[in-house]
Amino acid sequence: MFRKLRITRFSTLYSNYSVKVELDTSLKDKFESKEYKPRKHPGTTRVKIAALPPDIVKAIKIVLDDSGARSMHQDSIELSNYLRSRLLPPEEGDIDQKAAKIHDKISKKAYSKIGDNLTEDELNQLNKQVQSKVFNVLKANVYRWGNISYDKVTCLQYLMSRSAPEYAVLVRVLDEIRMKYPDYKPRSFFDFGSGLGTGTWAVNNYWNGDIFEYFCVDTSPHMHDLARLLLCQGKDNVTMPLKGYFQRQFLPASTDLKYNIVLSAFSLFELPSMRARLETIQKLWKKTEDFLIIVEQGSNAGFQIVNEAREFVLNLPKGKNNGYAFSPCPNDNVCPRYLELKTPCNFIMKYESLPYPSKSDVFAELFSYVILRKGVRPSDDPQWPRIVRAPIVRSGHTICRLCTKQGELQEIIFSKSKFDQTTYRCARSSNWGDLLPVK
Repeated sequence: MFRKLRITRFSTLYSNYSVKVELDTSLKDKFESKEYKPRKHPGTTRVKIAALPPDIVKAIKIVLDDSGARSMHQDSIELSNYLRSRLLPPEEGDIDQKAAKIHDKISKKAYSKIGDNLTEDELNQLNKQVQSKVFNVLKANVYRWGNISYDKVTCLQYLMSRSAPEYAVLVRVLDEIRMKYPDYKPRSFFDFGSGLGTGTWAVNNYWNGDIFEYFCVDTSPHMHDLARLLLCQGKDNVTMPLKGYFQRQFLPASTDLKYNIVLSAFSLFELPSMRARLETIQKLWKKTEDFLIIVEQGSNAGFQIVNEAREFVLNLPKGKNNGYAFSPCPNDNVCPRYLELKTPCNFIMKYESLPYPSKSDVFAELFSYVILRKGVRPSDDPQWPRIVRAPIVRSGHTICRLCTKQGELQEIIFSKSKFDQTTYRCARSSNWGDLLPVK
């Protein structure tokens, strides 16, 4: 499934050989005329800290108070910590291979301590002891994956701990589309694993009034009930404010209907295998008119899911379903962070926590994502490099670690002496996740 390595391997994760770097020439006039300032150059991420919409916060408080959820606060924190630390389910055959290796090691050790003259009963007893040891070792060393049953209580815990960070991440990701195409107006939205409805809240943050169909899929009826309740100000028997809002428990069999934006956020972990995940990605891509967005935790496992989806779509046979990496990648090559030392490509988003049961505070969430767009990459796409780790700012110079359009990781030192003032100040004011407007 994965393509061959197209980049040169280096002894370190980032190459720092001498390269020529200069400000994108198309922007020079705009910087000179003060239309752009280095501190707010066009590659800067605009969403610094995100907070839940006030009407949603009000609805959440009503729902939680009515449910007596204050006592669930600690359980909600534990649920959130568990979700952040999850690993992928073992693939078919993985456990058998591990069991065979453990059995071989234990049996060799056991049989080396005995003679050859064993009775049949003694041999059977020894085999039982070996099998018992193999089971115990396997039980202690194999990750016991299981999907989460989102009953009513678990949904409320999820609401308390996950609504704020997930909304913040989605607002940050969707702003990539809004920033590049400010006049883009999607008409339809498909949310796989819609959960609390954070995807709907996030798209309405940018395109409220433009979207005429919301199609939300989630296997938990309790999540659906909670999502509708939150959209209705936390009250029953209130008219749904969104027209064209539909909920289903399973993906529709038909792939004829397409949606402008298709989203899968923090959902693919619930699928039991890579095959199930890729089959789902294939169905979602067929339902995509413009953008398919995959978002997961910023862990190794979360990034592996995102990278699977990216590789799968970019490797589809050429035809009408082709697409390209819109964001965060400035290229369609193999992800260098995945291949070099298996380091996740992730980003960080600050958010204001839900002011319940106490006052809100500012936290940060690590996430991985990819936006895939249908069609061919435009010829005028500047493909500016993406800053994939926090820049190191020192007196007189700034070190930026970049993913470039060539599919390489490069470490560039921007110093006052070697770069013009505008380029230097752009690099110095940039943050992790920004695009740097240089060639």
